[in-house]
Amino acid sequence: MNILFVSAVLPYPLRSGGQIRIYNLLKRLSKHHSITLVSFIREESEREFLKYLDFCEHVEVVMRGRAWQLSYIIRAVTGKYPFLLATYQNELMRQTIARLISKNKFDVLHIEPFYILPSLPNELPPLVVSEHNIEYEVYRGYAERFSSVLLRPLLHWDVSKMKHWEQLSWGKANAVTAVSEDDAGVIQSYVNHSVEVIPNGVDIRSFPFRLPQRRKDPVILFVGNFRWHPNRDAAYALIEHIWPKLQDRIKNIRLRIVGKDIPKKLRDMVGRVGGKVDENVEDIASVYRDADMLVAPHAISGGTKFKMLEAMATGLPIVTTKEGVSGLKMEQNTHFLLAETPEEFVTAITTLCDNDLLRQTLSKNGRKLIESRYNWDSIATMLDGVWQKASHE
Repeated sequence: MNILFVSAVLPYPLRSGGQIRIYNLLKRLSKHHSITLVSFIREESEREFLKYLDFCEHVEVVMRGRAWQLSYIIRAVTGKYPFLLATYQNELMRQTIARLISKNKFDVLHIEPFYILPSLPNELPPLVVSEHNIEYEVYRGYAERFSSVLLRPLLHWDVSKMKHWEQLSWGKANAVTAVSEDDAGVIQSYVNHSVEVIPNGVDIRSFPFRLPQRRKDPVILFVGNFRWHPNRDAAYALIEHIWPKLQDRIKNIRLRIVGKDIPKKLRDMVGRVGGKVDENVEDIASVYRDADMLVAPHAISGGTKFKMLEAMATGLPIVTTKEGVSGLKMEQNTHFLLAETPEEFVTAITTLCDNDLLRQTLSKNGRKLIESRYNWDSIATMLDGVWQKASHE
């Protein structure tokens, strides 16, 4: 088939969950289909990465820039779109998509995620909308926890606009995909057509497995893209509320925070407690292999979290909340240890440090789950089926 794929983010380098997802799906599906990729970029320097996407038939990029621009803020406050969608309302992108559609017979137009909607022209081939989260639910969680009470009504107003346009995109599509059954259930309640679950995954060849070994100075790992506010909130919770209690319990314990765009406030906090911060990691799989467990005190759910999948693939035990494993087929005490309060986190971490059998059981079970359910080869086949079905509607 001839596919037009429009992405909110250039799917290389592999720095965020969205980039990892889109890159792996396109790389596999390009073996069976002719794919034209059109992507937003935030900096001109991103053009140097186009050579890594040569498995696509054709690639074009359109400048969006950074989100926090005065023009975008004014557009959101005065216009019909919420702030997120206002940053993707781009006339050049609309013209680019319209030009490509006029010159080519595409069997399917795939957009990922939905908030590219403002840049779509009127005349479209069969449309597939692929969601990474239920965005309005994630932003509503952020609004409810926002520090300034005075600004919360403004954020909730923006969330209400986002909900309207997100649901509108689902109805406009010929097919919608979600990364979890929970998200698919939400979408299904608003549309008549079926919603397919196309989960996030792992390239299992790039994340070799090893059994965890006991060490006298265990490393606690937190991984995330810190542009994403749920990751910032979780990291702050780890350092402020869990880490002091943990240091009292385990004297030689070490902390490592890894991810892009780490805020200065977080860097300073990690430094004060003697932890280590890494932004420029070339091989994320080696980060998991060098740690003793992944700790993720997330309070906001939405979509599925790549860190959980990557940790399980490498055999790294996990301690997290129910929000941390939201949307994943992970079972408590089989694939991870559950904790909600700082005291529960300390107890779970201490138990893992002391219990060799538990660590290895979680490790083996996690890898089995990845191989059976969350590997990109089988996931790409699932999306192929969605494209085939949408092209005939």
